[in-house]
Amino acid sequence: MKATDLALNQLLGIRAAPAGAVHLLEMPHGPAVLNHLGTIHAAAQFALAEAASAECLQRHFGDRVGRVRAIVRRVEVKYRTAATGDLLADGAPDADTFNGLLTELATRGRAAAVILIDLKDRSGTLTFHGKFEWFISSLPPAAP
Repeated sequence: MKATDLALNQLLGIRAAPAGAVHLLEMPHGPAVLNHLGTIHAAAQFALAEAASAECLQRHFGDRVGRVRAIVRRVEVKYRTAATGDLLADGAPDADTFNGLLTELATRGRAAAVILIDLKDRSGTLTFHGKFEWFISSLPPAAP
């Protein structure tokens, strides 16, 4: 399942980035995501960032990890400036995750994965930085 398939993310207008884009997901500025100040609500930004962290995990490791269950365990967030336009979400695994996730899953059957997410508006202004820690555990192979 893709993060963009979830009903909440669809309600918020979260969509995949266009083909060839450097970012993962985007969320348009609009009435559904605005707060009382007319800027993008913190909860909407968080939802976009969490979805982008899941998308990042899938893109980097999805084809190589087999059947797994992934659950967000911990999050560190810093809202940098008010978001006043469309948001673009970009992310990458941290070095330990990039270098060790597959080995840890293969040897222990579980692992922690840290995904770093930045949200920027179309002009490149950073509005949000987050560190999402996922707990990932291997599932048994599907029955034939």
